[in-house]
Amino acid sequence: MSKLSNTLLMLSFLKSGRKYQISELASLLEVSNRMIRIYKEDLEKSGIYIDTIKGPYGGYMLRNTNYLPTPLFSKEDIERIEALDTKKELTDILTKMKCLT
Repeated sequence: MSKLSNTLLMLSFLKSGRKYQISELASLLEVSNRMIRIYKEDLEKSGIYIDTIKGPYGGYMLRNTNYLPTPLFSKEDIERIEALDTKKELTDILTKMKCLT
């Protein structure tokens, strides 16, 4: 898999709330322990912070599961919603909203 897909897959594992050892993540993603550390750095550069728990029972845990920004809509979007006349307009706006969540 690509670096991006592995990073996102690691994020989905951590999103479960469970603590994972580096070696466990490396095994699941079929990469080296070093790559897991690189994925962690990349996520943290993106604002997704991962706690590192040290010791023999340590590992990585996702600090906060609310890491994605809240979608913001323009004034134009709000005005369109208020002035909806057709089902097509509503469908278009809902499609746009779903892509942002």
